[in-house]
Amino acid sequence: MGLVELNVYPRGTQGKNANRRTRTGGRIPAVLYGSGKETSTVELDSVSFSKAMVQLGGRSVIFSLIQEGVEDEVIALLREVQRNPVSDEILHVDLFEIPRGKPITVAVSVVVTGESLDIKRGDANLSVAMNSIEISCLPRELPEQIEVDISEMTLNDKVFVRDIVAPVGEI
Repeated sequence: MGLVELNVYPRGTQGKNANRRTRTGGRIPAVLYGSGKETSTVELDSVSFSKAMVQLGGRSVIFSLIQEGVEDEVIALLREVQRNPVSDEILHVDLFEIPRGKPITVAVSVVVTGESLDIKRGDANLSVAMNSIEISCLPRELPEQIEVDISEMTLNDKVFVRDIVAPVGEI
């Protein structure tokens, strides 16, 4: 999974009215926090963030945050997006800063591939109990999805999480 570059801007004000003015100005208020790090308030460009969310289709996403005047690249994981329940407008974003060189644990979607003959004939049905699996690995090695091949499965076969081999890291 590649890193998605996103420009961030420091935010000096806090509160309901300040956040409303930020959204009116075309930016999204956000919080950047991490373990052992002081929480900082930032703003994101609403157009570029919305485009990134549409292209990624709800998958686990890791951002490379670029801030003007700061040389160090910050890598952050999208933790929460708060939306208006009526208009679906993005109200607030929470970003978790990932420490360099340390593995993270992220839910990765499971994709079923192949086609079982029993399912094709109509003798069996496929039931998927888990749509995602948590994987612990370095941020740059995080796979976009985990594929489970069902083409060799027969009636009453099951695939457990322990049977799945992660391409990198550990489940």
